[in-house]
Amino acid sequence: MHPKVYEAAKSGDFHSLMTTISENGEDLFHQTTPKGNNILHVAAQYKQVNFIRDILQHQSRSSLLWQGNDRGDTPLHVAAKVGNDHAVRVFTDLAKSLDQPDACKKLLERQNTKEDTSLHYAIRGGHESVVELLIKEDPHLCDITNAVGEYPLYLAAHRSLPNIIEPILQASSSPCSHKGPKGLTALHAAVHSSLTISDKILEKRPDVINEGDDIGWTPLHYVACFGKDNAVRRLLKHDTSVAYGLDKEGDSALHIAAFRGHIKVIDEVVTVCPDAWDIINNKGQTALHAAVIGGQVKVVKHMIGKSNLEDLINEQDTDGNTALHLAVLHKKYNIMYILAQDKRVDRLATNKHHLTAYHIFYAHKEVGYAAAKGYYVLGKFGEFPYFQRWVVKDVKKWLDEQYDFSIPTESNIAHQEDYDIFAKFQVLVSGLIATVAFGASLTMPGGYNNDNGMAILAGRAAFQAFVILNSIAFGLSVLALSLQYFATAISGRLRVGYASTAGLCTYMAEIAMILAFACCTYVVLPRTIGLGIVSVVGFGLGLTLYHIGLFLDPDLDFLGSSNSSHKRYVRNLLFEYGII
Repeated sequence: MHPKVYEAAKSGDFHSLMTTISENGEDLFHQTTPKGNNILHVAAQYKQVNFIRDILQHQSRSSLLWQGNDRGDTPLHVAAKVGNDHAVRVFTDLAKSLDQPDACKKLLERQNTKEDTSLHYAIRGGHESVVELLIKEDPHLCDITNAVGEYPLYLAAHRSLPNIIEPILQASSSPCSHKGPKGLTALHAAVHSSLTISDKILEKRPDVINEGDDIGWTPLHYVACFGKDNAVRRLLKHDTSVAYGLDKEGDSALHIAAFRGHIKVIDEVVTVCPDAWDIINNKGQTALHAAVIGGQVKVVKHMIGKSNLEDLINEQDTDGNTALHLAVLHKKYNIMYILAQDKRVDRLATNKHHLTAYHIFYAHKEVGYAAAKGYYVLGKFGEFPYFQRWVVKDVKKWLDEQYDFSIPTESNIAHQEDYDIFAKFQVLVSGLIATVAFGASLTMPGGYNNDNGMAILAGRAAFQAFVILNSIAFGLSVLALSLQYFATAISGRLRVGYASTAGLCTYMAEIAMILAFACCTYVVLPRTIGLGIVSVVGFGLGLTLYHIGLFLDPDLDFLGSSNSSHKRYVRNLLFEYGII
């Protein structure tokens, strides 16, 4: 486009334009910018209404009105986009004056490359006066969708424009004109931003409340998901039946609210629809199942605290899983503790695979505190599941060792391989302790007296403790090595006994070695006694925490251990009174 022509259109200087035209010819009227905009596009963009009116005085120039730019936008699109209602009126009046049938209607319904009409542009810009003018000229504009499936009503609702919603609702006649992309409706868009707009839509089109999108979610599903209890209350006030609507997975709004943890939404739904608790999804799961899967501890407490939901607590899904099964299956252990300690919960219920919640928990191979408390709440006071585990894990293992150890079955071969790996590791540790202890006996802390060859710190009590502990560590590690050596020559239960004794010796040698290290640190730091004390206290604390871990871990309650039953009793007593 000629620079002077562009500047004249931009500034609205018609006289300057005509001077340039007279000097360069009429062809300048049809020149375009790099984006394909003609002189009317530019004038409309900068709201030069008088300039546009002067240009269009000659009908020979009316072809400019129909010309689209690179996006397919006509000058009318541009005028609507910038909210230039006067230019829109000029364009529509000119189209009416043409000797072409339905010229104005064709201009108004003209779509660009994205199939947007001028009304789509006006709504996006929030230009109320332009919207009203366009709809007055052609109400059918409200029933035209663009390439992504957006109807004008949906656009207005999505942008929360209540003053624009009203004329569109009045003019639209198509039953589909409330639709949006991916199956969404204007009500889906409105409930997120404006309850006023939602009410207007429901007043004109009450049936839209039950329409789901491509995944089957109604507006109630969405507001339940985001915890908008006021919107939930408003929608249920219009139609309570929407509470029973299911998406393509069979989930109701109550399931979604439970999964997301919105207690207020749950209460709103069940207050209006008390039997909504009975809604199950395609997997046969209730809202309690959904809350468990979502890990919503507060929701679970809220639900099981209701006296009228006792049947719901032990409800099984299509796989036979109760809420307790799912809590264990999805490792929602805080919920598992709550459910398992409720007297109404059936902890011995089995699913279709004949598994109790205890069996599933045991399969997770948890250790430490989680394991201890889990086994306690699921197999409290030695109920059958715990006894069954004891039989399977310990008694059967003992019988296999007693009678079948020599039979080369696949299980025994695997057991033998595990034992060999453990034995090699134990020999390595015992050998390392013996080497360190032997070396420490030759290089005493503090050194030797050159006159008599005696240790300089021999008179210190801590040094004497070091010598004793170092000797114990050396002796026990050598004994462990010897026992492992003898164990290789025998088989059966006796071999296991030798290996267990060797393991105990190695463990005690480790403790003796660490104590010896603490004494050595203490004795060689007389001026910084605090460091020595820290080393001793640090070791003592570490050892204490280690034994607390052993105490809490039920997997270390070995068959035949003289204190395992007492240990389990004390541990369960602490759980019972909530001390741990």
